[in-house]
Amino acid sequence: MKLTVKFVLIVLIISLFGSVLEIWGGSWDITSHAIGAPESFFTPPHAVLYSGVGISLIAAIASLGIISRDKELRQKSFSLGLKLVFVGSIIQVIAGPGDYLWHELFGTDGLLSPTHLTLITGILIQSVGIIMGLTRLIPYNFKAVKPALTVGFSALWFIVIAFTFQFGLPISNGETINWNPDPYVGAAILGITIPFFGTLIFWGAAKSMKKFGWVSASIAGLLILNVTANVIPNNALWGFLPWFAIPMSVSLVADAIMNDKIKLGKYGEEISGGLVGTVFLICSMPLIGMAYIQFYVFSGVSGYTLLPEFSETLAMILGLMGISGAAIGIIAVKMARKKISIPVESTI
Repeated sequence: MKLTVKFVLIVLIISLFGSVLEIWGGSWDITSHAIGAPESFFTPPHAVLYSGVGISLIAAIASLGIISRDKELRQKSFSLGLKLVFVGSIIQVIAGPGDYLWHELFGTDGLLSPTHLTLITGILIQSVGIIMGLTRLIPYNFKAVKPALTVGFSALWFIVIAFTFQFGLPISNGETINWNPDPYVGAAILGITIPFFGTLIFWGAAKSMKKFGWVSASIAGLLILNVTANVIPNNALWGFLPWFAIPMSVSLVADAIMNDKIKLGKYGEEISGGLVGTVFLICSMPLIGMAYIQFYVFSGVSGYTLLPEFSETLAMILGLMGISGAAIGIIAVKMARKKISIPVESTI
């Protein structure tokens, strides 16, 4: 039995590798669009993204084989993770040809399009499935589970940010269709959803891995994904690199509080959530900056190209948004403590 469960772990890790390539390649693609790279379906970011889709499809086929052949494994709680991996991967496979056809029919697209939304929804479902599967394998004491979870939570956090960007960033004006959100609606969507879901992921990671350092490593992974996909490709944005020391430092404190290295009594988890919510803007930089500096630029001017010149303005916005982010983070933790339980299988 344990040998079969080990195969489940291998499948989930393969799927995780695919999902990381997908979300990293997809985010790199956003940056490529922003810096004016030639528009085509056949680009290096798309190659990375759809290589991830291919790897994920292999994991999906293996997942289907496991849950269709082994009745005993179907009764285990981690089998839900395999099912979500399969469903998410199939959605992505459908989105790939659809995206190519969309380009052919409508030319250059923006960030939000039916095929992009379909693809990113599939990646999100897959990522949730990976986390559900891995967390429910913790009782089996495989040494690879927690390192894989560390990467998995990083990828999930990154995909959630990318998903919310679809509805909040003002870069969905394509060649023939303009789906840019209302500036105030977009700013509100990002200002509420990113600290809320980011804090939920932080809380879930801390509760699942239950040891100081693991969730901080997940946040480090998130920052690495963000920096390599969204900052390094554009040297004009390298000035933002020192900013990322702030969320890393805050996450270490929040991690210490969650794991009782810093004892703050019964409100410790809420304080941790508030700290994580405070720095949501930096975790999502530099792209999230476009949603806020658009109020300071002329209509038709790309906020992306002006990001380096607006660093002081963004720092001011960070201070203001950090207050609401902290409140949202506290609310997220309170809701999580009431509504979410971390599943543990008592028998192996």
